[in-house]
Amino acid sequence: MKTTAVNLDAMKEIGVAGFEAARSLGELNLRTWEKLIEKQTEAFGLFVDAGIELVKVTSEQKDIKELVNAEMNVAKQFGENLVVKGRETLQVANDARDDYRSWAEQGVDTFTKQVNSSVKAA
Repeated sequence: MKTTAVNLDAMKEIGVAGFEAARSLGELNLRTWEKLIEKQTEAFGLFVDAGIELVKVTSEQKDIKELVNAEMNVAKQFGENLVVKGRETLQVANDARDDYRSWAEQGVDTFTKQVNSSVKAA
């Protein structure tokens, strides 16, 4: 039969492990959000750059055909750049998925070890 001190030590270990897991989850969330916000800001920059370029070509072109062609080129370049940013953002999401999976697996492993340790002490 376990003593009260052994029970309290086991509870303390579980509490400390839970706190560490929560802290590491918070850090993981923060890193993920920082990366996602960075990608969102870069995508917004693409919109701004395309808008500036459209204003520029609109003011420079005198012929309507040249204007339409220039606008199509700006739109095409914008679309291609946006697809690249989308792929980069998807990679950030995939990396985050792997990080969260690793975090969860580590948590389950730690919990299992602590439970097994407590059972053996009983």
